[in-house]
Amino acid sequence: MKLTPQPQLPQSKDAVLGGQTPPPTFGAVLGGIEGVKRRLSNQSLIPKIAALRESLDYGEEGLKLVMASLTSESLQVQRTAMLLLWRRPESHVQELLANYSAYYLFDIVDTLQSHKEAITALAISANGKTLYSAGADFKIKVWNLSNDNQASCLGTIHGHTHIVTTIALSANGKLLVSGSRDKTIKVWDARSGKQLLTLTGHIGYVNSVALTPDGRTLVTGSQDTTIKLWDIRTGREMRTLRGHTSLVDSVALSPDGKLIASCSWDTTIRVWDITTGKLRWEFIGHSARVLSFAISPDSRILVSGSLDTRIKVWDLQTGRSIRTLEGHWGWVKSLLISRDGKTLISASYKEIRIWNLETGEQIQVLNGHINLINAIALSPDGQTLVSGGEDRNIHVWGVPYLKNV
Repeated sequence: MKLTPQPQLPQSKDAVLGGQTPPPTFGAVLGGIEGVKRRLSNQSLIPKIAALRESLDYGEEGLKLVMASLTSESLQVQRTAMLLLWRRPESHVQELLANYSAYYLFDIVDTLQSHKEAITALAISANGKTLYSAGADFKIKVWNLSNDNQASCLGTIHGHTHIVTTIALSANGKLLVSGSRDKTIKVWDARSGKQLLTLTGHIGYVNSVALTPDGRTLVTGSQDTTIKLWDIRTGREMRTLRGHTSLVDSVALSPDGKLIASCSWDTTIRVWDITTGKLRWEFIGHSARVLSFAISPDSRILVSGSLDTRIKVWDLQTGRSIRTLEGHWGWVKSLLISRDGKTLISASYKEIRIWNLETGEQIQVLNGHINLINAIALSPDGQTLVSGGEDRNIHVWGVPYLKNV
């Protein structure tokens, strides 16, 4: 009787290449670089991510696999590859990463919860180590940001009798200025929290404060439609600027200290000469109240955000509109420009959008808040972004460590 050969089944001692789906009942999955390659070709996301993390155990060949994954069709795979490469010292890796924005990797690395009401304003010290947060609970909180993105509350500054609407730090970090719905402006020693001055003169809410680069002049904007300039050393009112026909929501100073910009619910943006108080430009283009703006470090570009959900980019040299950025579906409540002038960050309802300021291209959308975001602040090195809003949470954003990938 002739026997028909039977197909040989894998035994427990046999090995098969990793990535086989489904894996055989018997046999071990082959490891090594070949197993990594097989799993990287898998259609399932979980094996791909696991294989990427294992790749770096196999020297230069594994490193090349991670670098190649930057062009993956999966955004999750791309992001994981970037995270794995971000702190690598090799020059060819850093040259490759120069084409990518760190903001693409940003995620929540810490959440601070201490205010009992909405967060209204934020400011980060020049060394990036101290955060100040203002709230609708009438308080200003001071936080230590220097402990690997795990912040701790250092203390609370009390003094206002109504919502603290705005705060600003002097360039040397010694003075903190706050404005409130109690219609006063207070000047504090930023390190001790001691109150130094209380300024009165506005007959409406103080909505915004800004300090000149030399720290000598304070500019304030109010619900009473005026902008006031103060001598910060004496508290003396120096000048009042009038022209807006509705409340002034925000004021900002050009980094060269020559211009004051103000935006209002009358839908206009006005740019004033700080020395003479004369109006230099009036920008008209938004179809609703203007809520926020920022000026580029070279003092050439102004960006404005509005209730109309749009962001407009203006040329401060010619007074012309450069472009309009669209994407938000809620109020644009806060804007900032990175220190290198290349990146614009905007905050709205539930989301933060990050843009290439030179091209208007959107880089990233950050989600984490569950309500309107009122304020954002960026550390000078651009590595830490802080946001706060109506949900009472302060989120700290940055590039997470590899253990969180």
